[in-house]
Amino acid sequence: MASIEEQLNSLGSNTSLVDSDTSLTVEEELDGNPSNIGTFMAGIGSGLFKIPEGIVSLGATLIDLGAGTDTATEVEDFFATINPFDEYAQQTTAGRMSELLVNLAVPAGIAAKTAGKLADAALVAKKGGKYLKFGAQAGAAGLADAVAVADVEEAGSIGDLIGGITKIDRESDNPQTELLNRLKFGTEGALFSAGLGALFTGAKRLATEGKELRYSNSKFNRWLDKWIGSPFRSRAGKDKDVFDLETASLGERAADVNIAENVGFTIQKQMDNIFPKIKRVGDQLPDVKRAELTDEMGEVLLSGKPQTELLNKGQIVFEEMDQIKWNNLRNKLLKKGMTEEGAQEIYEQLTKIRGTWGTLFTGIGERLDPKSLTQFKNVMGSKWRNYLDTNYKLFQNKSIIPALNYQPATEAVDKLKNVFIDSYAQANPGKVLGSVEAENLVADVYKNASLPAGFNLNKSSDIIFNLPEFAAKTSLKDAVDFKGIANMSDLKPEMKVLYEELFGKEKNALQTILNGTSKLSMITRRNQFLDNLVKKSDERVAKGLRPMLVEAGNRDEAVRLFKDDFRAINMDPGQKLAAGGVDIGKLSPAQRKVLEGEIADGITNPLNGKFAINGIADALEETSQNLGAKSMVGKMYENFILYPKATSQIAKTILSPITHVRNFLSASAFATANGIIPGVTLTPAMMKEAFSALQVNMKGTRQQNELYQKLLRLGVVNSQVQVGDLVKLMEDSNFGQKLNSWNGLQKLMKPLKKGFKVSQDLYTAEDDFWKIASWATESKRLEDSFAKQGLARGNWFKNAAGENIQLTQDYFEKQAADIVKNNIPNYSYVSDFVKGLRKLPVGNFVSFPAEIMRTSTNIVKRALDEISFTATLANGDVVNPLKNIGYKRLAGMAATTVAVPYAAVEGAKALYNVTEDEMTAMRRYVADWSKNSTLIPIRDEETGQLKYVDFSHMNAYDTITRPLQTVLNRVGQGETDNDGMLDDFVLGLIDSTKELGMPFISESIWTEALTDITIRGGKTPEGYQVWNPEDTDGAKMSAMVGHLVESQAPFNYKQLQRMGLAIQPKDSAGRFDERGNEYDLGNELAGIAGLRAIDIDPAKGITYKISELQKRERLAKDLFKRPSLKGGVVSPEEIVDAYINANRALFDAKSDFMKDYDAAITLGIKPADLDERMSRISKRDRSSIEFGEFTPYKPSKEILEKFEENSIKLGVANPYLKAEPIIDGISYLLETAPLSLEKLPEIENPFRTDETVVNLDAVANLNTVGAAVSGADLLAGVNINGSPTTIPFENQNQDQKQASGKKAGFGGPGDITFPG
Repeated sequence: MASIEEQLNSLGSNTSLVDSDTSLTVEEELDGNPSNIGTFMAGIGSGLFKIPEGIVSLGATLIDLGAGTDTATEVEDFFATINPFDEYAQQTTAGRMSELLVNLAVPAGIAAKTAGKLADAALVAKKGGKYLKFGAQAGAAGLADAVAVADVEEAGSIGDLIGGITKIDRESDNPQTELLNRLKFGTEGALFSAGLGALFTGAKRLATEGKELRYSNSKFNRWLDKWIGSPFRSRAGKDKDVFDLETASLGERAADVNIAENVGFTIQKQMDNIFPKIKRVGDQLPDVKRAELTDEMGEVLLSGKPQTELLNKGQIVFEEMDQIKWNNLRNKLLKKGMTEEGAQEIYEQLTKIRGTWGTLFTGIGERLDPKSLTQFKNVMGSKWRNYLDTNYKLFQNKSIIPALNYQPATEAVDKLKNVFIDSYAQANPGKVLGSVEAENLVADVYKNASLPAGFNLNKSSDIIFNLPEFAAKTSLKDAVDFKGIANMSDLKPEMKVLYEELFGKEKNALQTILNGTSKLSMITRRNQFLDNLVKKSDERVAKGLRPMLVEAGNRDEAVRLFKDDFRAINMDPGQKLAAGGVDIGKLSPAQRKVLEGEIADGITNPLNGKFAINGIADALEETSQNLGAKSMVGKMYENFILYPKATSQIAKTILSPITHVRNFLSASAFATANGIIPGVTLTPAMMKEAFSALQVNMKGTRQQNELYQKLLRLGVVNSQVQVGDLVKLMEDSNFGQKLNSWNGLQKLMKPLKKGFKVSQDLYTAEDDFWKIASWATESKRLEDSFAKQGLARGNWFKNAAGENIQLTQDYFEKQAADIVKNNIPNYSYVSDFVKGLRKLPVGNFVSFPAEIMRTSTNIVKRALDEISFTATLANGDVVNPLKNIGYKRLAGMAATTVAVPYAAVEGAKALYNVTEDEMTAMRRYVADWSKNSTLIPIRDEETGQLKYVDFSHMNAYDTITRPLQTVLNRVGQGETDNDGMLDDFVLGLIDSTKELGMPFISESIWTEALTDITIRGGKTPEGYQVWNPEDTDGAKMSAMVGHLVESQAPFNYKQLQRMGLAIQPKDSAGRFDERGNEYDLGNELAGIAGLRAIDIDPAKGITYKISELQKRERLAKDLFKRPSLKGGVVSPEEIVDAYINANRALFDAKSDFMKDYDAAITLGIKPADLDERMSRISKRDRSSIEFGEFTPYKPSKEILEKFEENSIKLGVANPYLKAEPIIDGISYLLETAPLSLEKLPEIENPFRTDETVVNLDAVANLNTVGAAVSGADLLAGVNINGSPTTIPFENQNQDQKQASGKKAGFGGPGDITFPG
């Protein structure tokens, strides 16, 4: 073991790279740049060697303790010669970490397992035995660590980081200290094992008992499930069967809507053929003509009746459309220039969507009892089109600003106003309703109008609204069901036209197809979902399993099954659904009576009143209720925070062409991580099929619509995570209640909205392509793998659970769908907790990193399950058909997350001859968000300057690799200290947790820009000024608006600007940006794929580093001045505390800057550039940086005068005079601390220690104002490292001050501690 003197001398104060000897030894030259993977594997081997070394070393130490020998050193030397891996493993952080972890984990694991078995045998009959077993295992693990650790000082402890009794003593080199250090290490090991064991136990319970934890008799288990498990599960608090049924229902709805979208797309395409895509400016005629034709098409679509007599056979079929209406429309289309084939295709598409409606209406009718079925037939025969034809502008344009709300045409208001005036006169002979009052009544009508929820058998589903009381006594009485409430469908035709004009009725066929299908699908699929829940619950009862539902009134059974976690389901508390959209709680008894017997949604809800766990009840009630009206504050938050947050994220993703390319390329990693290799496992034919199923307007797409609809039902596609976040965020801000809802602005925004829809579809398609391709590959390789074991389609086998399974196409497709849904990010599987984070002003696309964590875990789990999967054949043979798939999946995950990034980095380092020192230096000069990224170095062939590509930008799995890189970086940064690796490892874990949480807690794009101009006063988080405080108000306002606009700017405009500059002629001044930067076109094009090389400019970077240093120096000095000169009475103890704290901060600042300075030199900064930049600091400060010496802070003359002034003002002794000798002494001691130390030595305030220990004899007369004693007098004869000296401290040379001086104190050891 190296002596303390040698350790300090190895640090020295002159540790700057300016002076360092860069010559290599022969061994180093042979080793070159060792690989992380190679040293990691060597570390495992070396760690195994370290176990017996630790055990034998402990025995040798015990011998030394009794015999006074040095056997331990001989043992250490012996193992150093026989361990073939140690030297190589020590060359990288990865090697050292793997060595230490193996050295500790293997013996601890064996000991804990053995102790557990012994405890089981000894405590089997004792109450609370599991806790004693747990303690025994933790203690055994700690003991094993203490015994087996090879070098405690090298390993370090957490006590080295936080202090305390487990801090390793590195000063005394004797057997007693060695044993004590092992005891400290073992104590920490036991505590760490206990904590890790508790964490593992909780995780294991969540993983293996998750379904049953909430029903446990243990309150802890129920707490664990509710607060730890449920928030982060895809199904949240719902039962898995409920989640699966709900997901399937959403898939059915998505498929229904997709049919409608494809019908609309085909019709649109035919209409585009007869109307010019480019029209003259101001020419509205084509739009008017097109609107007239689509309105007429809507009439054709809704003509004819459904054949309700077929309901008894379980289906509804629509009759043929009115042929007279169709022929009239057809002739107009042909006259306009449409081909016969085009007109026929429109007819077929209209027929197709009517067939879909028939299927959906059948879904409602087939589940009714005979009485309800009769009512349903009447509705279908007479009012079905009212349900589908409910498109009104009134419900599309709403804003929080009244002036921007939908405003009906003046003509429509005037017509209805006159009707009200006439009706009032009829109801009240001799009285007159004023024009203004009549207009107010009309306004009340359209302000309070609404569409009913659900599908009602006795009531139409058209718009309902309030009418004045006098209307019930006039010609309008037919429209009034009960006092004050009217329904559009009950109006007479001539009156109905007036109200349709008032509400902005739209007859466009495309709107009817999309909105009508969506509305009908929601009701039908929801009802089927409720029925399926009841059916599934009954099936579970039949199998002897816990049901999801318990009959109303059977509370005792619910308590037995669900403990205290349940309640009765109430999906319609206000009976709003049953009342055609009216809140029945607001009605009078007479009005309620009118509504008795109404049936909502085509069925009396089968779940109301039944008991279910709270998670199920919450989910069901949430889907059936609208959120209450939001307050103005809530709406302002939506519109000024959530809506801009959504639009800024849309601008940077969906509306960014370059991001589309990265999205497609990075999504390919999801396939490779599952062992699917494009061009090999994933064949060109599969990729072609996947492309043909995409739902975008590109040549060759929309050819496999039925396949896409199948995958929608299976939950495979249309689940892009970022798009899911954005769509939900837009829903949170309530789309139609945005600030830009003004009708005129809507027309201007229409092209942009269309562009947004196209971009959104493309973004989804880029994700869908790989999901469809992966699904096809998974399905095929599953079938092929079974076939190789003699199991073809139609064959049966028995799985490990004893279930008989038949291999069918449906089986393979569903299995493949489950793999894709669980192994590739899918928005439907994001937990409710994570989804809820989108409503906060922090985080950008928080669902994606959460999904990467979920799917990464699932990939490994799926692979292990496949490797162990067995199938029993009919003849009794047991085969393992999926083993090879599992191995390929594991290999794919390892290659995608580790091997490919590693190979890219190491290959670039070898190609460009980049050293580890250069890589470390480079990380100090990259942007903050890239510091822990996977950086691929590139060296400019002409200049030799380094550049880097941030591979993490296009690495979809960066979320899980970045924390590991962060730990490696942190441990690597701690290489220069001598306090072991464990404290750096713990700090790395803390940093990695921060990296893992950054996507969830960092400011969103919009919030950051808004905070820059408000809270941060015109500064970005990086410290850049948004505007000059001395500029004019107009210029500041312009900069402020520009900064906000930039956060919303789409199209990657900055990168496009760089491309524009790069294509300028070489001799053009237009090639340079405002900062004089020049760009290479090839590099900018590489940036489209996320591979843009970024220059490292240490000259520019060190300018910012110097500014940061100067800022931190000012703040450090403030730590002394503010508490010491606050104006009141201050004690010498407080002054010394402030002085110690100020120097701690100053040391950190200078130590960081020294590393930046050395890094700049390593990166090849030109001496002239370095001199120019460093001229901003004093020569003394530069010298101290170059030589790695710390110059402590000393109060200025002005500050000393301020102390004197305060003491005179307060009439007390000047406290600084008593503190001054202590401060002088501390200053002398701090001059011995080299900047290469990881942190400043710990300093205890002498005023809080025993006077017999602190040498206060020299300051006995300090109560006299003006008295002073020098630091030299105070420190004369002070013990340094326990060895007395007669040389006054100030007369000692630098070496004597450092003198292996791990400790230097005021008369006793431990006051000042130099950490390694």
